[in-house]
Amino acid sequence: MFEKITPESAGISSDAVTKLITLMEKSGCATHGIIMMKEGKVFAENYWAPFHQDFCHRLYSQTKSFVSVAIGLLVEEGKVDINEKIITYFPEKLPPVLMRFQDTLTVRDMLTMCTAGSPDWWFCSDEVDRTRLYFTTQQAPHRSGTYWEYDSSGSQVLSSLVEKLANKSLFDYLNEKLFRHMGTFKTATILKTKSDDSWGDSAMVCTLRDVASFGQLVMNYGVYDGKRLMGEEYLREATKNQVSNREDGHFHFLHQGYGYQIWRVQNNGFAFVGMGDQLTLCYPDKDLLFAFVSDNQGNDFLRPYIVSAFNELIVEKISDTPLPENKSAATRYNRATKNLKLRAVTGIENDTLKNKINGVTYACENNPMGISKFTFTFNGKKGVFTYHNAQGKKKIPFGINHNVFGKFPQLGYSNEHGGVATSDGFKYDDAVSLAFTDERTLVLFVQIIDRYFGNMSAVFSFNDDYVSARFSKTAEFFLDEYSGRLVGKKQ
Repeated sequence: MFEKITPESAGISSDAVTKLITLMEKSGCATHGIIMMKEGKVFAENYWAPFHQDFCHRLYSQTKSFVSVAIGLLVEEGKVDINEKIITYFPEKLPPVLMRFQDTLTVRDMLTMCTAGSPDWWFCSDEVDRTRLYFTTQQAPHRSGTYWEYDSSGSQVLSSLVEKLANKSLFDYLNEKLFRHMGTFKTATILKTKSDDSWGDSAMVCTLRDVASFGQLVMNYGVYDGKRLMGEEYLREATKNQVSNREDGHFHFLHQGYGYQIWRVQNNGFAFVGMGDQLTLCYPDKDLLFAFVSDNQGNDFLRPYIVSAFNELIVEKISDTPLPENKSAATRYNRATKNLKLRAVTGIENDTLKNKINGVTYACENNPMGISKFTFTFNGKKGVFTYHNAQGKKKIPFGINHNVFGKFPQLGYSNEHGGVATSDGFKYDDAVSLAFTDERTLVLFVQIIDRYFGNMSAVFSFNDDYVSARFSKTAEFFLDEYSGRLVGKKQ
């Protein structure tokens, strides 16, 4: 596995791969890595610095597809019947009186997301056990098994079912049954919930090659590198169209049907999908796989754009037989991928504004961020944003039109356990860039590039002695201190 071949050997032109990467760059994708495989062989693998082949990347909701496979393994052991009611497996978690329609909810309903509502664990601080929470606060608007509706908490209940019946963690069970036989996932982990369960709907952390190997296993219906590790029957059911997931009359590439925690896509493919555009696309008819990791949170345009481009340039053009090698195309591909770097904001040269505000302190009126004052200082192509908030004095180094890598200064964000504040000085890794966008405006762009991904933009507009700023963030329950508007005046 992971033998390297040329795109032409896989039946596609190197120019097609180059064009796809170029389109992703031009569209502003915050790409971290891609891998393309044909018949288990790699014909394209690229990483955007500082990301690399060994980086363990958060997959977010792709984790749900791992849970589905774990359920399938339990089915093979005779420990789960997917047509059984889910409450049968959790008598100790149930309230004295069941919520509406919970007595009809089956494991299969959970797998296909034909459930009846999804309580939000982040806002239920009185109950850290997400499985108990599901049964005690779920407000069902309709009978389970009626229609598809995205249910992340239901996936967490399935993860808890795996851990209860396997009597070990989700990762340890998958490792025992699959990963150790595949030779992958050696550095992987799954983050935890508040109650110390595996965070089974959102927190597999592994390398890009790891998730590609998992996609290859599922696409080959349980066979990996010539060895059968799992039965074929469940995986065929899991990856086929079990229910319609259309939500309206508009076209969406992900609304082509839904299997068991696995999405159907065009060209008879299926996909594992995670927030921020963590994508693994599998096309069994062509034995073709595309795995993609990134953080495009806040830009909903990019996911359908990437998938559409991959289908048009690769899936619908790839040949069943090798193409003649093309040295010129190979050279263009190598040139296009030689110095790939994580996206940064870019703008115009503006020495006038830079000199005007350099070292100047602005005192701020009361604002949602609690920022009392701030200063920009510049030194060539780099600088520092210094500010005071409720935690005290903070500094964010940045590059002008490029990223500077460091630690985001806010304290208290989650690490191993989602929703649990840290108190040990832990800070997220970040990448920060700044760009001047017109004669009086700049934007500061922060990307969190840790086990948790997210981004924050702050747009500052200067007018005489005054400044106005808009802070916005896209992240799962952190960076909350960086959202709102402020007005400041030169001291």
